Amino acid sequence: MLQIDGQRLNQTLKKLGEIGWVEGEGLQRPAYTEAYFEAQAFLRREMESAGLQTRVDSVGNLFGVLPGENGKKILTGSHLDSVYNGGIYDGPLGIAAGLEALRSMKEQGYVPKHTMEVAAFIAEEGEPLGGTFGSRAFAGMIAPGYKNDTLKRFGLSDDDVAASKAERSDYAAFLELHIEQGPYLERKGLPLGIPSGIVGIARYNVVIEGAANHAGTTPMRERSDAMRAAADLIHEWYLYMDLQNDLVCNVGVLDIVPAHVSVVPEKVTFCLELRSLSEEKLKEAADEMQTLIADIPRCKGHMESLGAKAPVALDGEIVKLLSSICEAKQWPAEIMPSGASHDAAAIAKVIPTGMIFVPSKNGVSHSKEEYTSPEEIAHGGELLLAALLELDRR
Repeated sequence: MLQIDGQRLNQTLKKLGEIGWVEGEGLQRPAYTEAYFEAQAFLRREMESAGLQTRVDSVGNLFGVLPGENGKKILTGSHLDSVYNGGIYDGPLGIAAGLEALRSMKEQGYVPKHTMEVAAFIAEEGEPLGGTFGSRAFAGMIAPGYKNDTLKRFGLSDDDVAASKAERSDYAAFLELHIEQGPYLERKGLPLGIPSGIVGIARYNVVIEGAANHAGTTPMRERSDAMRAAADLIHEWYLYMDLQNDLVCNVGVLDIVPAHVSVVPEKVTFCLELRSLSEEKLKEAADEMQTLIADIPRCKGHMESLGAKAPVALDGEIVKLLSSICEAKQWPAEIMPSGASHDAAAIAKVIPTGMIFVPSKNGVSHSKEEYTSPEEIAHGGELLLAALLELDRR
């Protein structure tokens, strides 16, 4: 019976996490930086020492390949880049575990029917090229003319993006192992989660306009104070959100004009983000914000879309397969939604896709405090290997 080396998996992840780590701050490894390419080179060496064939595509996605008896491929992996001051698990866990699974197959003499491939996707985080850039290019989801000026800054072109597109008929399945980035599994005492889908994300700019005036001489009741109107609006909005299920939001960016201590603000802009597995709930929430904006006293407001990603359902057969493996091995697991987006969201549009979650301590991610125990990491790697083998048999 094939097994991974859990200790080796954790060592690989630890070594990878040292590249770009700044003590007291966290991991600083954005895509296309010196630290990123150092980590990519380290991974490529590890893949080749494991006996895998390697290649880097035209946008910077790295692949390690274990040839099978036929050309049809089963893909696993995740992203290598990090947010500023991030943790070492978000993304690299799925790459290190995929590498360990393929290394274990080769060491233990397993010749797969399908060609097995592990990917280290580039620019998954919300960098200038947009989230999940590498996996979207791989999936053929980036149209010509996309952010041309930004592409040039990174030495890329439309032709590079087009050349990165994979032939979807070459692939049978994709599996991504990832930390949960939330508290659900830890609070339920579960070692494993099986995502059924990935939430949709809608983002809006909300603009409130009033009138600037002297903050010392204008009576409170006579002010068209955009900041006060925005504060009241956000308060009402959160009262609405507290009553919602299967829907979350964030107001994380606030801009005030003029930003002066002695001037009544004439304009406030904030960014509203909505996340849900239900497109209907996303629309209902946006409509509610429009209604609240229309009722603002002494100021006017409007709301404009900044873009949206639709919810993504993961492959039902792969979800069942993962669940059946856990049941057969008596590994506690639960089918659940993913509240964060992942490379799997892009790839699921073109290749049958599944995900595996392991717990995040205290639900923390995108932080130097991000942590998943070595035992939980090894457990996730064991499920990934078992799932790859079962997919290969099928």
